[in-house]
Amino acid sequence: MLYSKTMKWLEEIRLRTQPRREKEVMEVLLEIADSVHDKKGLKSVAAYLHLAQPGGFSMIHDRDTTSVPMQGSDTGMLILEGLKPFGLLDRTVMVEGGKTPKSRQ
Repeated sequence: MLYSKTMKWLEEIRLRTQPRREKEVMEVLLEIADSVHDKKGLKSVAAYLHLAQPGGFSMIHDRDTTSVPMQGSDTGMLILEGLKPFGLLDRTVMVEGGKTPKSRQ
């Protein structure tokens, strides 16, 4: 684990499914987002559709915690397990490396 007073990080769960399941999958992602929005350290959660590839989704968790688990959050692991029946999955954890002066406002 990485330790600091506070760490800003993102956890992205990517899902690739059949285009005909887009509506079903988006409903599930929004239901998941609604159920996890009050988890400790979670600033926001959003679901995105891939613009150019039908059936492509991302769920992004914006986090601010005192440590960053190398494998991501327990919540992320549970979400990943729950989405397995829908298609191919991938997960990425990114730690904020810096900001430009304009984005610090």
